[in-house]
Amino acid sequence: MKVNKRITQSVVIGGGSWGTTIALGLINNNKNTILITSSSKNNQNEKFSKLQISERYDEIIPKCDLIIFAVPSHGLRKSVAKISPYISPHTLVLSATKGLENSTNKISTTVISEELINLIPKKQIGVMSGPNLAKEIQENKIALTTIAYPEISNAKIVQNYFSSKIFRPYTSTDLIGVQYGGSLKNIIAIASGFLDQSNYGDNSKSSLLVRGLNEMKILGVSQGAKEETFYGLSGIGDLITTCYSNLSRNYQFGVLISDGFSVNQAKAKIVQTIEGIDTARSAYNLGKKNNLELPIIYSIYKVIHKNSSPEEVISKLMSRTLKEESP
Repeated sequence: MKVNKRITQSVVIGGGSWGTTIALGLINNNKNTILITSSSKNNQNEKFSKLQISERYDEIIPKCDLIIFAVPSHGLRKSVAKISPYISPHTLVLSATKGLENSTNKISTTVISEELINLIPKKQIGVMSGPNLAKEIQENKIALTTIAYPEISNAKIVQNYFSSKIFRPYTSTDLIGVQYGGSLKNIIAIASGFLDQSNYGDNSKSSLLVRGLNEMKILGVSQGAKEETFYGLSGIGDLITTCYSNLSRNYQFGVLISDGFSVNQAKAKIVQTIEGIDTARSAYNLGKKNNLELPIIYSIYKVIHKNSSPEEVISKLMSRTLKEESP
């Protein structure tokens, strides 16, 4: 099916901070977009008065050239199923979700393609990921991102649609690498928040990022990603931002764990979705299934899901058999 080379109407599905930010950014760039959400909070904030908000899938979806999903990974499949009766064959779909589906360990574009099978070709399903903190973008601060589709022509169409004076997208065809970078960095960010709050120092923080990136690359490549993708915006770029910013919910979660909060207490305090919690379980399952050496990821999983103490897993990490550094 031939897609429109020029997007005239888009829709963002998901009224959280990221979905709202995407919709506002497009509207401020004179794009015709609608936000589909059941949340009433956006109507109560003057900042979001420009938003066109609807709950009518049947009216909006058939008219759209581009559908953007910005929902938590655990709710993505259900959200896609809702639009499936109304989607047109020419429509492009873009996932802005950063996480793996916990029940299947699948990346978001796989979830979308399964729900839209025989409705649109896989080449029309892509992903956007990068160092994109929602609050900074809402404040009109410059940000870059990666947009990936199986066919570069579709990536370029969406790239042109999103491009603005403050938001610069780059294109890729490595959907797998872009998604594993955006998902796995959340796990490392949890550890980063803990290290900072526990005053482990800059040496340990740097080591965490380098060795954490190596584990992200190992797991991603085992699933079909390109190694070089992890050295770009959706890999190391997103990792640095998430591991250093107090705006990151995953980083905040690690800080609270350091302060003595339980996992449930920390989740309750942050309220919004912390993707790294479920992603740690998926990464653990994938790593064990493929016999991969991922000591940092496995350690973070044990802290979150097996009640291991952070100090205990750090001690075990430092007591591992000495080895040659691998890139």
